[in-house]
Amino acid sequence: MAPLHTDLELLKRGQWFGNLPEHLQRLIAERSTVRPYRKGEFLLREGESGKGMFALLEGRTRHLRSAGNASEVLLHVGEPGFWFGEYAAVCRQPSLGSAIADTACRALVLPAAEFERIVDEEPRYLRPFAMLMGERFALAYRFAAEVRGLKTEEWLRVRLAAVADLQRRDQPSRKPPTITLSQSELATMIGVSRQRLSVLLRRLQQRGLIEVGYRKIRLLG
Repeated sequence: MAPLHTDLELLKRGQWFGNLPEHLQRLIAERSTVRPYRKGEFLLREGESGKGMFALLEGRTRHLRSAGNASEVLLHVGEPGFWFGEYAAVCRQPSLGSAIADTACRALVLPAAEFERIVDEEPRYLRPFAMLMGERFALAYRFAAEVRGLKTEEWLRVRLAAVADLQRRDQPSRKPPTITLSQSELATMIGVSRQRLSVLLRRLQQRGLIEVGYRKIRLLG
């Protein structure tokens, strides 16, 4: 298991945590715990009270939301450096979706009670948490328009670029942008069949915009 200072160095490279005041970084580190999760274990479960905020340190997580009577929709695949759980923490509401360990993983967990303690002691510290939540909602608002307004091929290109941008925010040293998603995961994420996705990826590759490998897509343009 990596020592805590190594985990913090990983998180400090990310855009959100790295730009927090040093005192707030220290409070989060001191009042959080690091715990392992088995593959398939829930970190958050949709509709349940929020457990706090999480930062993924190792492994991968799947972030899902149920849609009517259909099966759950894959929204994102988290990689090390990814923060989540901010909505339930800030708004004191049940979790909007589920986060499940896609592999064995470790996460830094700031319990809900400790989050409340931090912002009660210094109300100004609520703002950066709210800004993270606001960024996520702005992205979701943009996606809601683009999924209806763009042709499927362009929607795929935009969605890939957004995934890469999120990864760069959490791991800015990652160059060139490489998205570690299987084609089945990506098909679920954009709402097309696996066969249709293969056609769309081939078109983007022919345009010189991506390079497709096994469970990896590299963005070229």
